[in-house]
Amino acid sequence: MKKKLVFTLIGLSFGLGCDYKPGTHHGSAQKLEPDPRAGKMWGSDLDAAQARAKTSGKLVFIDFTGSDWCPPCMALHDNVLTQPEFLDYAAKNLELVEIDFPQNKPIDRAVELANKSLAEKYKVQSFPTLIVMDAAGKILHRDEGYGRKKAKAFTVDLKATLGR
Repeated sequence: MKKKLVFTLIGLSFGLGCDYKPGTHHGSAQKLEPDPRAGKMWGSDLDAAQARAKTSGKLVFIDFTGSDWCPPCMALHDNVLTQPEFLDYAAKNLELVEIDFPQNKPIDRAVELANKSLAEKYKVQSFPTLIVMDAAGKILHRDEGYGRKKAKAFTVDLKATLGR
């Protein structure tokens, strides 16, 4: 009986987590357009972001993602990480780094190996995993999954957590 309950709960969690349609708010057909700044603000080089953070006084925000296959990752990207409310906060406080594990788009072999090494180093077990660290690499915050918050609520919570 317990096994049946566990499998039912696992099945429900997968079923409920996979109903995302890219580019929409959860539960609506409203298309969210990414802020044009997003492409310029997000990088993929953690070492460079840490070097910039040392001179700017910002923190480093890392998004471990499966950008082209992970519904919660795509939802987080569309609903939060590319939206003005988050990017306004990030411009003043964060160096943004995406560590991607795509399945359907090509990725350079050296980048793939570097990303795998970072995932091992930071013990990434699921996607999305978000890590905020200081310039020296001390982890200040870690979050796994996406709770379906919109950009404003996500950013308010992040500000409170980081105290800035």
